[in-house]
Amino acid sequence: MAKYEQTVTFHRSNRASSVHRAIVFIHGGAWIDKNNTPHDFDELSQCLLDLADGNPSFSIYAIEYRLSPTVKHPAHICDVIENLVKLVEQEGIEELNLMGHSVGATLIWQVLSGIPSLANVKSFATPDKQKLIRKLLKRCYLVDGIYSLSELLEEYPSYDYFVSQAFKQIEDYDDPKHSQVTIPLNADIYVIYSYRDELLSPRQSNYLCSALQKLNKPFQSYWDDFGEHNEVYSNARVAQYILHTMQMH
Repeated sequence: MAKYEQTVTFHRSNRASSVHRAIVFIHGGAWIDKNNTPHDFDELSQCLLDLADGNPSFSIYAIEYRLSPTVKHPAHICDVIENLVKLVEQEGIEELNLMGHSVGATLIWQVLSGIPSLANVKSFATPDKQKLIRKLLKRCYLVDGIYSLSELLEEYPSYDYFVSQAFKQIEDYDDPKHSQVTIPLNADIYVIYSYRDELLSPRQSNYLCSALQKLNKPFQSYWDDFGEHNEVYSNARVAQYILHTMQMH
């Protein structure tokens, strides 16, 4: 069962006269780390609230998903879509913005790209649920993510210890250059990377940028020193960037 009961509400917008906008955070942790939870974003959420004088024009949430090795792909992305749908329906969200760190960014990329190889997987979230989420997408912030398993294992062979727990075979994951992906036209993409990331070199983010260029998909990138891998999701300048871009219409 998807872990909807572990969804965290950091802020619920009280601007009833406008469209209910929300940003939803998705944590990383290599699909296996129990230490990474929706509360990874406590500091970032508080920073967003402080920057907006306690009253941003959007709600702030974070969702959970089941971890490997208890489950394997596509359970993680199924949970993400199921929990996003429940959140949208229960909170009346009309504009959906997503921010994911590490494999949280991977999961958002799977939502964006439509995950072509899973079209006939019976356990996967229904097409109607996928369509609903993709229709509501406005902004996607992909932060220090993993976008190609083959490239990842070529660069870091030792990372097979977590990839093998999450995937039966890496062919189950669609690398963006190798897929007929269909990115929603309404979704703006922001690729964020910290130069001090000690767990992922720029190779993964460069890979994604190259794929987006080949797909003729506009995107923005913000690369700087936001700290080490597990410091990026609490960085004040990342929060400031998110708030700035959320205020653009």
